Order: sequence, then structure tokens, then C-alpha cells
Amino acid sequence: MPAIEKSITINATPDKIWNLLKDPNQWHTWFDGASPAKAVQGEGDAGTVVDTSISVANIPLPTQIKIIETTRGVKWQGEFNGLGASGKQIWTYEGAGAATKVTFRIEAELAGPAKLAEGMVLKSFDSMAEKTLANVKALAES
Repeated sequence: MPAIEKSITINATPDKIWNLLKDPNQWHTWFDGASPAKAVQGEGDAGTVVDTSISVANIPLPTQIKIIETTRGVKWQGEFNGLGASGKQIWTYEGAGAATKVTFRIEAELAGPAKLAEGMVLKSFDSMAEKTLANVKALAES
């Protein structure tokens, strides 16, 4: 299963970052390529299901995300299913004093046209992860 992993150090505590990122209705404000949620079933804890759209290679794809694990300020994991791709998003938070190392990992199983354009899709995921982390850093440090 192809995977992309990026990390960034943010001058904020894990708790502050967690509070900024936990609401699925706000994901589109910092997640690169995400549209506002079309439907949210749950409060953002494990078991919550979010219907949204994520642009990959500038193509908006309907995507459903189910939150699998939430350990406040430590780890968030969700499974996604969309047109041509399914897999996991894993976020980890490692506090070090007033700063936090945030790691974002995307593991994806590609199918159909996405599989045929795997190189382009993975490059898009890489760019998405980098921009998303930069957005989180800017938000948390403002």
C-alpha cells in the first residue's frame, strides 16, 4: 500500500493543535483540497463519519471519512473511502516543551484510473500533506 508521511514542528502545545483540528466541520479551513463537510454523523470522536469532497490532482472526489481512533493530543486515525482510493490518515503529536512535532501519514490503496496514474496521485498526496501541515502550523502559531 503506497504511503506518504510528512512532519513539521509547530510552536504550540499538542493540546492547542488538537483543539484546532478536532472539529470535522472546520477541516476544510486547514486541510488542503478539502471542501466543507456535506454531512457529519457524530461529534468528532471515534465512530464519527464525515461525508466531504477532497481534491486530488485538482479533481474533486467525494470522500467518506470514518474516525477510528482519537487519543487527545497524541494520535488521530481515520479511514477514508473515495472514488479510486481508500486507506488511512494517521496524525501523531509529539510534544517537546512549548513545541509539537506533528506527523501526517496517508496510506492509500488505489484503484481504477487512480491506480493507472499512481505517480501523479502520490505526488498530489505529497503536496497535499505538505500544504496541510503548513496550514496547521500557520493556524496554531497565529
